[in-house]
Amino acid sequence: MNKPMTSQQDFLNPGQIRFYPGFEAGEGKQNVDAPTRFCSLCGGTGRLRVDVPYSDPSFGKSVLCSCSQERQKSLRLQQRRQAANLDAFRKSTFKTFNYRIPGVQQAFRASVEFAVNSQGWLLLIGPCGCGKTHLATAIANQRLDSGATVFYSTAPDLLDALRAAFVAPEGYTQLFTWVREVELLVLDDLGAQQSSAWSNEKLLQILNYRASTALPTIITAILKEFQGLDERLRSRLSDSQLVTTVIFEHVKDYRPFKLLPSGRT
Repeated sequence: MNKPMTSQQDFLNPGQIRFYPGFEAGEGKQNVDAPTRFCSLCGGTGRLRVDVPYSDPSFGKSVLCSCSQERQKSLRLQQRRQAANLDAFRKSTFKTFNYRIPGVQQAFRASVEFAVNSQGWLLLIGPCGCGKTHLATAIANQRLDSGATVFYSTAPDLLDALRAAFVAPEGYTQLFTWVREVELLVLDDLGAQQSSAWSNEKLLQILNYRASTALPTIITAILKEFQGLDERLRSRLSDSQLVTTVIFEHVKDYRPFKLLPSGRT
């Protein structure tokens, strides 16, 4: 239900995290730079002349070479990754998650299943360092690679960005609409934000809309902070018909056991 905007604006929160509420991804709007590697098909021009007889209407015209098409595809993915706010989590995948750590298997299985069939919401509750963010962003990366529009943010950073956007009403509306309507929203560290009537209202507006329109959503939280949420937020997240809740039990801190690129811990 995401509506591409006519222009892209960046919103910087105090932590200098970029938010991209919209982007142009239509073919023909991309600037294709010269290929960085020599192409034996087009000789590095990026285009091929159509091989047709003189009488054909396409005679003298050219088409994009496969090297330029691949570059366009890569550029679109890069723009979508920036819009998703996932640059810091490029290495978060299921392959780099150490599912052998005691206490994470159920969450790992639920996350893999959600990545394949993103229906409803997934709520991951557990202590600091148990791998909640890794699994949430692994899902986001897989869905992004599959073509979905995605947005990741911690709850505190999102609220800071919304506050900062108040100086430009149009920008605030764009950001709020983007977060509310993006195909997959990952809201990390819910409950870590400073609670106030305004912050509770904004979060509730976003979550109520996404619930009513059945938009896939992933939320992570620490149990104590989740229990301290506004009653209306906890009620929304307690809907068993919408939300699949996974609680990490008896899990060790995941960070010392992260897999290295070679697969070793």
